[in-house]
Amino acid sequence: MQSIQNNKHKTITLFCQPYLDLINQNYKNIVTVNLIPQGPLGNMIRRIKFPSLSPFQQNQYVSQCNNCGLALISFEHCNLAYVKNGTNLMIVDEVPNLFSFLLSNGYTIDTSITNMLNESGIKFNTETGKKIIAVITYNGV
Repeated sequence: MQSIQNNKHKTITLFCQPYLDLINQNYKNIVTVNLIPQGPLGNMIRRIKFPSLSPFQQNQYVSQCNNCGLALISFEHCNLAYVKNGTNLMIVDEVPNLFSFLLSNGYTIDTSITNMLNESGIKFNTETGKKIIAVITYNGV
């Protein structure tokens, strides 16, 4: 498995993605990214496995990618070095705080690209319900 610390990217996309929390036996919408970002946000990224959302629907895309993805850790748990079965992942309710963190730490939110992607006919992995939140770029502080 590739190290989280390598290959950091300046521009990334934030997504909202449904996630089955196996510990609490509930669904939640978590914040994921497509690439590992440069800057302080990179320290809040963890590689996780996505359990199947339903035993009746097997997702071909997820199985091809070994059920893995990159998720953000909740601000409440950002000092933890591990993800405890998905219970300390960032949920979409934290997005306003995430935007404040991003803007305070040298990131810009590219609303024009975000709007273009959201308004286009492009759908991202519709079987999992993944939706774009924003495209962000690290400019340093």
